[in-house]
Amino acid sequence: MPLLSGGGKTQWIITGLFLLFSFFIVAMTEVALPAMVIFPGLYCLYAEKIPVRSHLWVAVIPLVLAVVPAMRFGVLMYGALLVTGIIMQMLLRKGHAGLAVALPTTLFFSLFVLAVVSIARQESLSFQGVLSQWAARILDEVQVIYQGVLSQQDMAVFRTSRPVLQERIAIMFPSIVLTSTATMLWMNLLIVSRAFKNIVLSAWKAPDWVVAVFILASILTLVKYQSAHVIGLNLLISVGQIYFFQGLAIVACFMNERRWPGFIRWPLYILVLIQIYIMIVVAGLGLFDTWFDFRKRIRTAKGDEQ
Repeated sequence: MPLLSGGGKTQWIITGLFLLFSFFIVAMTEVALPAMVIFPGLYCLYAEKIPVRSHLWVAVIPLVLAVVPAMRFGVLMYGALLVTGIIMQMLLRKGHAGLAVALPTTLFFSLFVLAVVSIARQESLSFQGVLSQWAARILDEVQVIYQGVLSQQDMAVFRTSRPVLQERIAIMFPSIVLTSTATMLWMNLLIVSRAFKNIVLSAWKAPDWVVAVFILASILTLVKYQSAHVIGLNLLISVGQIYFFQGLAIVACFMNERRWPGFIRWPLYILVLIQIYIMIVVAGLGLFDTWFDFRKRIRTAKGDEQ
């Protein structure tokens, strides 16, 4: 236990809060989404405060609730988040910030693909057919919300455009899952980055070979063959997310070099995240950083000013 390991009362308090948080996710999964989003990062912080054997034993305690049938889904979700947190912490300790996001994202996406394939076989549907069903369910929920806030004329426009929206969502569903998962894990990386002194996110850069994937994806989107076009579009969106993270690192480097205070930084980050056109510009910044190394130029310019 933490106290027996020489941690003291603080470790007991941290352990109690961590267990409370964990049981909340398992027992109230439907309302615990915000807690689930940040759980991998909180696990990393907890694991850095508690000795290895102790934090692993504590982390698996909520899994015993699997004996309660009504909580098995919550236990499954908690188990997936716990594995994600363990992987992130191991990779962050070795200084692999990119892998700490990429590897869990790949695992989650693999599970998503397996789930779609399994459902497709059970229901005798195509892969895209399953995604189309899910897109329809999402739009059903959106329509219920819209009925309470939109006028009849706007609702008529929504119903008219719904088939096109459903098709587009179904086509982009894989990349939506991939980029959403990557964004969630990147947020966790931001939460824990200061706890790992060997991680400097403003210096992070995607491997050069990602450019080849970007070029391949761009070519595939131009192909008239439907399957190739769909694969290319999803690849392009996913690679764009990688370069968006690199662009954010460049923006962070710029603000760090000029020592901008937090009350200026955070509104700028929020502005970037809510404006799609600014997001595209930031992603473009990350892409062209492969050739122009903007951070080197930023530091050089700062040195010249001094």
